[in-house]
Amino acid sequence: MNIDIRLLPSAPNPNLLFDRVVVVIDVLRATSVIIHAMSEGASEVLPLGSVEEALQMAKAFPRGSALLGGERESRNIPGFDLGNSPREYVAEKVKEKKLILTTTNGTKAFHLVSSGKEILVGSFFNIGAVAQRCLESGKDLHIFASGDEGNFSLEDTICGGMLIDLITEKRKKSISLTDASQCAQILYKRFEGNLLEAFHLSRHGKELINRGFEDDLAYCAQIDISSLVPIFREGVVRGR
Repeated sequence: MNIDIRLLPSAPNPNLLFDRVVVVIDVLRATSVIIHAMSEGASEVLPLGSVEEALQMAKAFPRGSALLGGERESRNIPGFDLGNSPREYVAEKVKEKKLILTTTNGTKAFHLVSSGKEILVGSFFNIGAVAQRCLESGKDLHIFASGDEGNFSLEDTICGGMLIDLITEKRKKSISLTDASQCAQILYKRFEGNLLEAFHLSRHGKELINRGFEDDLAYCAQIDISSLVPIFREGVVRGR
């Protein structure tokens, strides 16, 4: 198994991904929201690149069957039902609902890697389950860190590094790591046991604190609170 991680969120060569498992990570906060919402009973998530696309998509569903969620520049979007805090996505609001989600970074990332063999949604919430799924697939792995408005993301890379560490620990042989993967694993080891320190150091973590979302940092640092591994296929994220 070869494991690579994309440290900057630019579109990979589609030919690179066609026979690989891809894991999309946006810890703060899109993939954390998706995993949390689906664990709370949301039927599916439609990740979209723009507010306009989301508003247009909402018109396609019967009233009350879909919710609009997301953010721009870490702020809630006027007229949307929900923001981008996973704490909002509880069963009382999302159970059996479709979620139309648009965020600054994470929702766009899925469309950049749509040529992947299988595209999984990952965060610290389900990191153990994702690692097991990757091991069972036996396929080469491409980890896509969604980044921060086109820039490197400390928290996404650390999450990717944790995934790499879990996989290499369970399958000690026949693992080939790129230089980027080795860097991510080393970075994770630096913050192992203290993810919140990394969140507070990161540019995006500081932005969330300034916007009044500091509680989301601790919430998104929770490890293995879900066994769900959502899959993105044909524009939609579903439980399988």
